[in-house]
Amino acid sequence: MGYEYGMSLETPNRLNIWEAQIGDFSNGAQEMIDSFISGGEEKWLRQSGIVLVLPHGYEGAGPEHTSCRIERFLQISSDRYDVTNPNIPNNVNWHVVNCSTPAHYFHVLRRQMKRNFPKPLIIVGPKKLVRLPNAVSDFAPGTSFQPVIPDTEANNQSVRRVVFVSGKLYYELHEQRAKRDLVHQIALVRAEEFSPFPKDDLVTEISKYHDASEFVWCQEETQNGGAWFFMESRFNQILPREQRPKYIGRSNCAAPANGIYVMHLNEQALSIPLYTATHHMLIQ
Repeated sequence: MGYEYGMSLETPNRLNIWEAQIGDFSNGAQEMIDSFISGGEEKWLRQSGIVLVLPHGYEGAGPEHTSCRIERFLQISSDRYDVTNPNIPNNVNWHVVNCSTPAHYFHVLRRQMKRNFPKPLIIVGPKKLVRLPNAVSDFAPGTSFQPVIPDTEANNQSVRRVVFVSGKLYYELHEQRAKRDLVHQIALVRAEEFSPFPKDDLVTEISKYHDASEFVWCQEETQNGGAWFFMESRFNQILPREQRPKYIGRSNCAAPANGIYVMHLNEQALSIPLYTATHHMLIQ
């Protein structure tokens, strides 16, 4: 990672990518991330366009195959906390994304090369999407990366619950919603970019659902991991009528996930608030 970081400084017009075989491999390079990549511009005015590609997603393969500790990257993001004050500058130190379509993966890399100033790019995402038949998209002319993907199937007038989700969990919730014919009651809005927080895009989506009585952040990570704490504090500033986002996902855990595949399957089938239980809670 140090080599790729140096290359990104010396050859800024090159797309320098450091890819981990599994997401947790970035733990071994944490000193490089903390000391150079996240704060290099703030400390030394050295801009880098390095890309870190980190597999991330719960597939039952154990903790080290599951989480790149996305919460760490969001914790040291310089994205402004007060998203409603336009007078506060937002010179974010890096971009953190979780692309759910092939087109978005292409567009975010293209944006990385076409932008006028380099910023590190953290791409998280499961390997499952590579082989998931529903994870397809069209490369239409004039398209670009969207920080937020709206729900084009839900009926804006009848939706009562708006669920914000990211990554492959969207496809699992989408499948359950279709099976139970609840497309007119539940909207699924995808957050493709966490940092910088896509405030304007999210406000646009929230404003579509005038009669929604509940807004949910649903994630597959544990409650003390993932993007929940980063997103919650910012959602609190943009939701209407004193609404507060509701969390649905795994409970707190010392490890990113359990290391036993059978237990992972039990989590899907029993009352852990994810997969089966999460879908049940979302649909009730």
